[in-house]
Amino acid sequence: MKTRRFLFFLVSTTALAIVLFVAATTYWDWKQPMFRDAPKLISAMHAFSHDLTARGQPLPDAVSLRELVSGGYIAASDVHAFDGIDVTISLKVDETAPQDIVILARLPDGSATAMMVDGSVQGLRMPR
Repeated sequence: MKTRRFLFFLVSTTALAIVLFVAATTYWDWKQPMFRDAPKLISAMHAFSHDLTARGQPLPDAVSLRELVSGGYIAASDVHAFDGIDVTISLKVDETAPQDIVILARLPDGSATAMMVDGSVQGLRMPR
């Protein structure tokens, strides 16, 4: 009898833990903002690059989302999914260097995520 009770308790606890895990994961995914404006971002990068070259200024290696927003190339509401994250996008990509960084996202905790030329995504630890 005690074995059945223990088994019932074990199965019930496991089922409850699974339900709570699924609920928490679903809630977390639901609360995370999604970035859906990639075409706007690409257009903003093109406009930024075009404006600099039209003024005879050299094209920098990278541009931050903050610079694109402050320059009026893209609205802050279009990139609100990145609030609190310092995102830098490379403007000069060399496809022969697959381990070069295309997009670098620095989080407030000092960690960073980078998308490389070869399409891979890597977690990095950045110095503050």
